[in-house]
Amino acid sequence: MSIYTDPKYRIKRNATQQEQMQYLIQELKIFQSYSQIIMLSAVIGYNNKLFIPIESPASDGVLMQFFTQRDYDMIDFIAYAHKKEQIVLKKNEKYEILENYANGGFDLLVNKLGIDFVDKKSNDRITILNKLYMNLLMNGFKL
Repeated sequence: MSIYTDPKYRIKRNATQQEQMQYLIQELKIFQSYSQIIMLSAVIGYNNKLFIPIESPASDGVLMQFFTQRDYDMIDFIAYAHKKEQIVLKKNEKYEILENYANGGFDLLVNKLGIDFVDKKSNDRITILNKLYMNLLMNGFKL
């Protein structure tokens, strides 16, 4: 169970990825929410050592209320694994760590799924979902 959660904190997303995330949620319906994309991207980012700071955050962050208790625990795990200091669990710094891993992991996720944001008609939802599940099952989040 997460030690500390700041309910007022908003998880930042990269502004350059915002439109792509909306497309995955609203049009392709691969994910139900930004929080799902952020969590998967953060795990992928961590497992692939892709810690990339967000230079230009999107105008609105994702409220903590959209994350589950399991997400809070995963945020703690990633932050502790990154810092190797227990004190990070009591600070908002853990959210920044999550944001940076999600930022790095999102581009790899999109690349491995072969999503074309220019020619959107070429994207087949079922094929993309199959690629996602196969990559996760075969590679254990190491895309």
